[in-house]
Amino acid sequence: MRPVFEALWAEAGLDFASAVVTQPLEVLARHAWMDGSTLDLFSAPQRSADAIAEFAGPREADAFRAFHKNAQSIYETVRAPFIEADTPGIMAGLSNTGPRGLWQLMKIDWHRSLWRTLGSYFKDPRLRQLFARYATYYGSNPFSAPGTLSLIAAVEQAGVWRVQGGMIQLARATASAIETLGGEVHCNTEVAEIETDGSGVTGVRCTDGRRFKCKTVVFNGSPAALRGGLLGDETRRAASAKQPERSLSAVTFCGTGRAEGFELQWHNVFFSDDYQAEFDAIFREGRIPARPTTYICAQDRGSLHEAQARERLLCLINAPARGDQRNFDEEIETCKTNMMQLLSRCGLDLTMEDSIVTTPSQFASMFPQTGGALYGPATHGAAAAFARPGASTKIPGLYLVGGDAHPGAGIPMVTLGGRIAADRVFDHLGLTRPSPQTAMHGGTSMPSAKTANLR
Repeated sequence: MRPVFEALWAEAGLDFASAVVTQPLEVLARHAWMDGSTLDLFSAPQRSADAIAEFAGPREADAFRAFHKNAQSIYETVRAPFIEADTPGIMAGLSNTGPRGLWQLMKIDWHRSLWRTLGSYFKDPRLRQLFARYATYYGSNPFSAPGTLSLIAAVEQAGVWRVQGGMIQLARATASAIETLGGEVHCNTEVAEIETDGSGVTGVRCTDGRRFKCKTVVFNGSPAALRGGLLGDETRRAASAKQPERSLSAVTFCGTGRAEGFELQWHNVFFSDDYQAEFDAIFREGRIPARPTTYICAQDRGSLHEAQARERLLCLINAPARGDQRNFDEEIETCKTNMMQLLSRCGLDLTMEDSIVTTPSQFASMFPQTGGALYGPATHGAAAAFARPGASTKIPGLYLVGGDAHPGAGIPMVTLGGRIAADRVFDHLGLTRPSPQTAMHGGTSMPSAKTANLR
């Protein structure tokens, strides 16, 4: 969703392309199975259809075309009334679509699981498994997530980009843009309390004694941290008392290594042979799967730094978000062995050197009150996506953004959520509201430039 960032930078009078160097990927991802089969999906849908025809036959290629057309239709249906809407409520979304709203709702596959939706298209179990993985982009179980998440296929097909220097460059460019516009960025600064009085937010107090006076705070963290009083007793009432089901966590191995026997692309997915068992282990049993589907980012492939004998690799497997309940350290060696065996059966002989391991326990430490969940709440069931809180809280001047809030997880989605929170800040401060949204290239619409200065 690169247009989200292009529009944001342009509205600030800055140029995203010069701040963040991106390159489109011709191969969206390479997929492999334990039977030795492989399949690439491409940025051009027809190339993907041709590859699927060779992989599984012309019938499945036709199924892919139909699935992709439906995914595009779902995305266009929910984009304005939900993804870009100010509030997550389903009725608010329907009110924006008029009398046709109920009929449109029935067309977005909310009433059946993504797994069932895919079964109505694909007969080849490998293709059903491949496209079911889109649920994990939202931290969810494809056997429980609604078929609406098919829309991710359309978003991905619109373009996948690699960031030169890694995703950290996007964060650095954002910080630089904030500073260019007169803002200040304070890293490694622990907040002790969001201060309030009877009328709302009054400031932020840090553990080093510093205080920042303000009328508004946008909190990019789990609402559970507010509910748990980690930012002061007064903020406990800001978030709902309801504890939603947590999304996926992960175990990651990040380092250098040697990859032999399999030609990696930038994005690679190596599938287990029992997808149902994998998600049962995570969500029902709370354990790391015995044969975990493995994602590998090989960021030296197809880049200016072509892969040598040693290349930079990130391996990720899904794991339960129970890092605040148990220590996963004792399972890591077994986890790594199982992962390597699965990769070997898929044709990849991988040797990892100097790798840094991150577990759900460590993610839980980094992101308090999440248990290590990386995508906010899980999107399970028809109404789960609409249950995320909006930007506003019960405390005037305190707003939410992040994977736990509307419209959901992922850097582009959280950025859209930040735009919504910014609009609420403008409302609270009595500043000029944005003009109506206007369509932009890339299928995403954004508010136009604000005409008032926050400073």
